[in-house]
Amino acid sequence: MSITTTNIVDDINKVITSVSGIGGETEQLLLDASKLSKADSAPRLSIENIHYEIQGTGKINLYWDAEVDEEILELNGYGNYGLISSEKNKEISSTTSIPNGDVLLTSDSNVKKYNLILEFKKETGFTAS
Repeated sequence: MSITTTNIVDDINKVITSVSGIGGETEQLLLDASKLSKADSAPRLSIENIHYEIQGTGKINLYWDAEVDEEILELNGYGNYGLISSEKNKEISSTTSIPNGDVLLTSDSNVKKYNLILEFKKETGFTAS
């Protein structure tokens, strides 16, 4: 299956993306950083906030796309990531090999359907004007 994504906001500082799907997806492209407004050849993002609603008993994993993908976060159930001070922004690790800034999503077969709203901060690799 494939996921449905919509960029709700794409300004000079942030991107807010809505994502929905029905589960059983593997390494689906959630966000193509190179297609964002003002992106240059090496865009870098961080995730500041995620609202999520995941139906079923399964889980969703988010990854930074790289030579070897780097797991960002695993989600299940309902909730929000990023509201409390211990939930820090999720950035690409400095040791990740050949990251491209894109975000991938994998959902297992126990996910019946899901909706996510992700808020990304544009860290580097974007022109200011």
